Amino acid sequence: MTRRAPLLAVLMLVLCTSTPSARADTASASEQQVLLERLRRRQQEEHARWRRFGDVEVDWKSWKPFDTHPYVWIAPWRRAVTRPTSIGGISWPSTPDSDPKGSIPDRALAVNCKDMTINRKRAGSNWGDWRVPSVGTPAETLLLEACTSLSS
Repeated sequence: MTRRAPLLAVLMLVLCTSTPSARADTASASEQQVLLERLRRRQQEEHARWRRFGDVEVDWKSWKPFDTHPYVWIAPWRRAVTRPTSIGGISWPSTPDSDPKGSIPDRALAVNCKDMTINRKRAGSNWGDWRVPSVGTPAETLLLEACTSLSS
């Protein structure tokens, strides 16, 4: 006949042997919390830098005056979503190339805060026409937010 160990002895054995493991899990959880906080700060920094308007993101911290036009400002833009380079909820938008000889990125947005118009330069092409954005569009929001922040 086999003899069973008393339940209390087995429970004590389990608790005593799992304590170091529990301490390791606690240390691991606190390390993960520190990493999570660092990640959240980086996410906030990226969100503050690349602001999304419709299907484009604007490098919000890179607005610069455009040549000798005091009311015109430019900033790089990128597509908000790319198809082939995504994994789950992560996508890698193409980052604007910049010409080391010039001050205008390959993809740039321009806002004219005097005339309340917007313009876009695509990669490998010239500037388009200056346009007044339609009511309630991401372009209208972009123009209003840019001109508000740039004039203050």
